Amino acid sequence: MNKKPKGSLIIIGGHENKDGDASILTEVSKRANRGKGSLVIVSVASNLPEEVNSEYVDVFKRLGVRDVAVLDVRARAEAHEPKNVETVMKASVIFFTGGDQLRITSQIGDSPVYRCMRDLHLNGGTIVGTSAGAAAMSETMLIAGSGDESNRISALDMAPGLGLLNEVVIDSHFAERGRMGRLLGAVAQNPKNLGVGIDEDTAIIVEQGDSFRVLGSGAVYIVDGTDVSYSNLSDRNPEGILTLHNVKLHVLGADDCFDLVNRCPILPQVEAKAS
Repeated sequence: MNKKPKGSLIIIGGHENKDGDASILTEVSKRANRGKGSLVIVSVASNLPEEVNSEYVDVFKRLGVRDVAVLDVRARAEAHEPKNVETVMKASVIFFTGGDQLRITSQIGDSPVYRCMRDLHLNGGTIVGTSAGAAAMSETMLIAGSGDESNRISALDMAPGLGLLNEVVIDSHFAERGRMGRLLGAVAQNPKNLGVGIDEDTAIIVEQGDSFRVLGSGAVYIVDGTDVSYSNLSDRNPEGILTLHNVKLHVLGADDCFDLVNRCPILPQVEAKAS
């Protein structure tokens, strides 16, 4: 049985606001300053690590983070180096940037650096991921699939993720890139996985793996395939359009909450009117 994490995940749909109302990165900054360790920016997913690191260091320092560090793993051997493990050990918040989620899992998956990150989350720390960093959080991740048309049975590629959030598959840039079709396809492949589509400048804050709250300017879409009554995914028509019956959809906005255990929105408390 997996140990229940004491920490939090902040999973961002990409293109989070870095100026003006930077509500998501402000939340990350507050958590970094509450902890005793540093905020570590992990740019393993990016092909432009120096540029990405510089941008986020500037943003977090402007938002008042006292201690910002950078971890850039270019080769898997670097995820075994003691100095990089020590950098993670000194962190209270880990921030995965965007890029290619396969680089995240292939370069740090099941390495000493990853195991240290997992322990941080289990023991109360915060792991943050934006765009590709968001997709890699779950135990199964989307890596390819058309985002602007109806899903075709053969058009979806998935791979194992970091496993920080179980029984969920995440898609980012959701409304902006029209990704409902591919999230439905991901859920059809395994209805055990709850599909979570996150708009840009929008995040979910997952507390102890049980529930999440929405933060930011966009929406979060939840696709639940628990009660699917028919799928043609197993039919021998790989180029055909995916058919799926009886799918449940929830749409959540800022401050809405969702129960991941019971797979249902958490209704807001309504204050009784004074008589």
